[in-house]
Amino acid sequence: MCLQINYADMLKRVEPLRNELLALESQANENKLKGDEVMKVIADLERSIARYKEEYALLISQAQAIKHDLNAVEMKVRANSGLIACLTE
Repeated sequence: MCLQINYADMLKRVEPLRNELLALESQANENKLKGDEVMKVIADLERSIARYKEEYALLISQAQAIKHDLNAVEMKVRANSGLIACLTE
């Protein structure tokens, strides 16, 4: 009889611990899934950043080419303005 009481008492003590263990395992699985999702988002963002860096470099290159063309046009305009001024005098 004493053993049965001790066994029942142990079951009463162990049951909440089992429930807590199951809850913690479930929470661990949820956290792993969320972690995997976050890692996918991070990978997507890193790919986007790399793409934007490439696009930015291309735009900077194009802007430099436009500035170079603008300077060339300004020099031609100045030269032609001088010629026009000479011709109209």
